[in-house]
This record gives sequence, structure tokens and C-alpha cells, in this order.
Amino acid sequence: MHPRIESKTLAFAATMAALGNALSFLSIQLTPLAPNIPLGPVTVSLALDLSHLSTFIASLFGGPIVGGLTGLLSGLVAAFEFGFSKGNLVTGIGLPLGKAMTGVAAGYVFRRLYVEGSPLRLVASTVVAYVPEALLTLALFRYVLPVVAGLPAGLATAIAVQIVVKAFFEMILLGLILVGLTRNVGFSNYARGYFS
Repeated sequence: MHPRIESKTLAFAATMAALGNALSFLSIQLTPLAPNIPLGPVTVSLALDLSHLSTFIASLFGGPIVGGLTGLLSGLVAAFEFGFSKGNLVTGIGLPLGKAMTGVAAGYVFRRLYVEGSPLRLVASTVVAYVPEALLTLALFRYVLPVVAGLPAGLATAIAVQIVVKAFFEMILLGLILVGLTRNVGFSNYARGYFS
């Protein structure tokens, strides 16, 4: 028998994906770290992207499938902003897939590592859950982007390293925000209500 996803679970994932896209749009627009650097046929930009907050909420309360679905859908604004609108198909396609990987990983990591009430473990869980996406980002920039866009591999790798380092700082920040949210009884009860 195949596991079924209930309609309220889908509603939660859709709500979190909408929140993730809104957070992505606002954080990208308000915190450009390196906006629009033209590199031949593609343009690269670097900005904070806080969309994984919704991915982590979905993963914590709904598990890996809900987290993965939320990550995939909440990566659409970032895919447009960092990828498709800059002529970068590799990032446009890779971003939602990476965010989905983080959602799935977070669902499993939260189950194994996070003990309710342990803020340090929650922050550590968000960092560990990002590792698969970080590896995907490095691989896409090192091996795929140079072939597709004609960039020197060293330059593409240097950009990827900056993206991944920035993202690990984001994961720490999002972990701290998640600690605050999980300590809020009203929020926790609201999120758990979708899965009871």
C-alpha cells in the first residue's frame, strides 16, 4: 500500500511554499550582497535567501516528504531571480532541486538529531540538512556551468564557494529563528494541527 498525503498536509505544504517564496523575494530584494555581475552569457548575483525557513518548518512538523515538496515549490522565486532571469539555466533548474534535497534531508535529520527543547541541536540540524544541497551547488557550478555557459571552471568554483559559505550562515540564522518559532506554543500547536 502506498502512503497517502492528506489534503490538509498538502494545504500545509502549499502554505509553507507560498511563505518560502515570499521570504525569498523579500530577502533577495532587500539584501543584495553582489547584485548582477555579468560573466559572459550569464549574470551572477548573490543575496540572502531566507526561503528555507518554510522548508525547515515543513520538515520539522511534516517530515521529509512534506519538507521536500515545500523546498521544491519554495525555490521557484529563487530559481527565477538567480537563474532564469539571469540567463542561467543551470541555477534555474538546480535551485529548486537543491531546496527539495534540503527539505528531505531536514525531515530525516530532525528525526534523528533534534530533541525537542534542544536549541543547539535544532540549529545544528539546519546546518547538517543543507549539506546535500551544498554538494549539489558545488557540483553544478564546478562541472555543469562551465560546460553550459563557457565559464572558466575556477571562476565558477569560486562563485559556488561564496554561495555555499553564505548559505551556511543563512542556515545558522534560520536555525536560530526556528528555535524561537518552536518555543512559541501557539505556533507549534498550529503547525502540529495539520498532522494530527
